[in-house]
Amino acid sequence: MAVASSSSSAHLQLVAAALTSLIPGSKVITKDDPLYKTLKDPKPLTYEVMSKNVIVESRPEPDSTIVVPLEKTMNIELQPLAANKTSDEETFSEQTSSNIIITVKFLNGQAYRFSVDPRATVYALKWAIFKSKGFDEYTQYDVNNIVLTFEGTELNDDDRLLKDYRIRNGSIVQFAVKLKGAAKPIVLVLDEELLDPNYDYDFTNECDTGRVYQRGQSQGFLGFLKHDYHYKRPYGWKRIALKVKGKYPPDDTWLGIPVAGSVRTKSSKGEWPVSYHGTDKEGAEGIAAKGYDEERIIRDKFGRGLYSTPDVDVAADFAPRFTHEGKKYEAVIQNRVNLRPGHTKIIPKEKTRHGAEYYLTYSSYDLRPYGICIREIQSSNA
Repeated sequence: MAVASSSSSAHLQLVAAALTSLIPGSKVITKDDPLYKTLKDPKPLTYEVMSKNVIVESRPEPDSTIVVPLEKTMNIELQPLAANKTSDEETFSEQTSSNIIITVKFLNGQAYRFSVDPRATVYALKWAIFKSKGFDEYTQYDVNNIVLTFEGTELNDDDRLLKDYRIRNGSIVQFAVKLKGAAKPIVLVLDEELLDPNYDYDFTNECDTGRVYQRGQSQGFLGFLKHDYHYKRPYGWKRIALKVKGKYPPDDTWLGIPVAGSVRTKSSKGEWPVSYHGTDKEGAEGIAAKGYDEERIIRDKFGRGLYSTPDVDVAADFAPRFTHEGKKYEAVIQNRVNLRPGHTKIIPKEKTRHGAEYYLTYSSYDLRPYGICIREIQSSNA
């Protein structure tokens, strides 16, 4: 069994670098890092914080004409306010019936203006900010890490209309970024308790020999016609196991039952199939967008959710890349996914146009990270 060692300081530093690339807006360090001694209140990287920030919901890209940077909308004229209107309610109603211009102000003092359609949601504004020119400073963050506030109120419902927050012409919206599950962007300390080295596996020098491995079983029709899901092992990668036992009550059946002294090829009862996903700088939006047809009809049809794939090679297309000790690497998350009807939709490879199925999972409870796969980038796959 090609078990990888997880005890050395160098190994932990590589894992920390991989997690930094996978968690937008973070810097993950080990206790051996000189920065650790300067921290007044070290924040441990727990499984809960990690899973919230590597499993990020993806959703259809908003209509790009709903919220537009001002430099692209110089020809848009705002409807003037009627001189005889004195009621705030009347004024607000009139302003929100046509395009308005608002200002988004960053913590560093920068301010940018946008033309906003009355149909604009909070998410549409976040997306426009994320995609706009001039925001290169923030490209290491995911759109889902954007936090907007208006007059002291956080705009925390992505599907709510901006006008429902009483945002009107001339309003100033405050912009910030943070990790979900954390108060603000912080340095996170990798603790060995996050890892489970007994289940590490080094596939670096292994290749597909044609042997079939299975993980998870379909429900079938009325309990019949069941089949086991093919497990595409991450050949060429080093899998670092996360300590997940006991994290999802009532039991760990979803992980399967190990076979002592050997690598099992068959599924065990109640086990969930394996999937992978990468979180490049555009986050989970990548796998939702790439591979769909040019008109994006397919993506719009399948909608928002948590995207992953059973094919590690496809996930690698969305893997963030990072440099550590002079070498280049990439990393993807290995998950177990609940494929029962109503929990996940399986999008066939004929529709993804990417050579593999996509899994669209509706709840993070049904997509559970249990490993980090790291691969050094060689010239052949650079």
